Amino acid sequence: MRSHDEHRALSQRPVVRRRGCLLAKRFRDLVGTRDGATYFAERVWGVSQRYDLGSSHPLVGRSMPDFELADGTRAGTLLRQGKGLFLDFAPAASADASWDALTRGWRQQVNYVAGDARERLGLRAVLVRPDGIVAWATDSHPDETGAAQALSCWFGGA
Repeated sequence: MRSHDEHRALSQRPVVRRRGCLLAKRFRDLVGTRDGATYFAERVWGVSQRYDLGSSHPLVGRSMPDFELADGTRAGTLLRQGKGLFLDFAPAASADASWDALTRGWRQQVNYVAGDARERLGLRAVLVRPDGIVAWATDSHPDETGAAQALSCWFGGA
């Protein structure tokens, strides 16, 4: 077994220091790129984590993107009330009345917000748990059955 002094002497060798410098330089180069910085940021903050919530939609089980609604409101601020959030991305004038009616039974636990978003990622609607994890999402016309099942699952019976 090597002593502390022997380990220190080995680490002071020029070859070891060069390798360490090369590794540090490569790491800086990688983090200096947009993709590299995104990769490490997602790993550190857990943004790339996905919980298996039984849906094949790629956003379900992930943290909700902080959508900016057409009126400038950020979706993240709507979660500060400690309630779930149902975002209907149809413009407010043409919001789907069936989704508004569907969520009425859960208004104690879920805020319903209708309005377009600047970058809605092709989504039509999304249900978000109070912790910011997407519980249900759809890219197409209303899936009332799926929405009702997700509401019941995460917020109890209506």
